[in-house]
Amino acid sequence: MREDRDSTPLLSRRKLLGGCAAASTVGLAGCSSRSLAAETTVTHEYDASELATLNVDVLNGTVDITEEQRATVHAEATKQAVDEAALDQFSLHDDRTSDDLSLSVDSGDNGLLSLEPAPRMDLVLTVPTGLQLDAESTNGTITVDTGSADRVTAETVNGDIDISVVAASDVQADTTNGDVSITLPSTAEPSISYETTNGRVETIGLDAGSIEADAGVDRTLGNGTRQLTVTTTNGNFTIRGDR
Repeated sequence: MREDRDSTPLLSRRKLLGGCAAASTVGLAGCSSRSLAAETTVTHEYDASELATLNVDVLNGTVDITEEQRATVHAEATKQAVDEAALDQFSLHDDRTSDDLSLSVDSGDNGLLSLEPAPRMDLVLTVPTGLQLDAESTNGTITVDTGSADRVTAETVNGDIDISVVAASDVQADTTNGDVSITLPSTAEPSISYETTNGRVETIGLDAGSIEADAGVDRTLGNGTRQLTVTTTNGNFTIRGDR
């Protein structure tokens, strides 16, 4: 089974991949004028009868997760590459244990140091109720809409994060360049831990109160029945209460 996210603070995934991505972008700028001209959409269906945790990890692309009453995980993957040959070289890879499904992008020969533009895969996932959700991207936004997930984590380097939850007691969001928006029931009483270098935090529409801060906050609203942990470098954090 895939390990839980690494909590070691000295070398996080977003810092490591962000540095690599930035270095490769600078080094390869101007080396190729080709665009991602080839595109195709493929679908996959995964049995979810015993599933408890869904992990999603893409390098370049958005992740959109929506929850509904169903017995499978439905994945719609839109792939883009410079040509048809390059399109065939990367695919959606799945790694399954009895209660854990991990979806990742197998990039084949399309490495980070290739002179061609990096391929892209956007994922739209429709999942059963009650899963624990973990989504990661390097260059892409992450959107999660769930009514019954107990835990939601989202991490990206370049992109916004938008999470809408009802029952989740633990929500974590981490981005370098992007805004974070979390929507909760208006009666929610979260315990909020937020840190940013360039950004602000604001709550809107929560019965438990509202806060505003310029750089960071460690604050409990009401009884603190939910834990929100958010980190950004360049981005704002908004908590909304309207469900």
